[in-house]
Amino acid sequence: MAHLLVYFYKIKPEVKEKFLEILAQTNKKYQEYGGVSEQLYKLSDAPKNYGISPLAEKLDICEGEELWIGLLHFQSEEHARITMQDFDADQEVNVLFNEFVAYVAPLDKLLFGEFDSTNA
Repeated sequence: MAHLLVYFYKIKPEVKEKFLEILAQTNKKYQEYGGVSEQLYKLSDAPKNYGISPLAEKLDICEGEELWIGLLHFQSEEHARITMQDFDADQEVNVLFNEFVAYVAPLDKLLFGEFDSTNA
């Protein structure tokens, strides 16, 4: 069963380059520990209304913020746990994490979830 880690990043446009720089470095570390590169997407500004609540509204995206989503795919929950355990123990990753929180976005601007696939 596939396993997915999902990150929502609420960032200001002026830190976008630092954001992308740090994520490029952490992607190398994910791969080093057996993970796949994080797929990264920015929420489109295109106004679409399908009668469904807009994500930016529900996630309380403030004026002057952009919403980015990062997706990390794993073969299983166990694969994710092992990879992330090694990833989290890496000193370089900890430095990058502290830099991210200091210069890109505080923890209250990040959201996280884990999802398992189904054969429905």
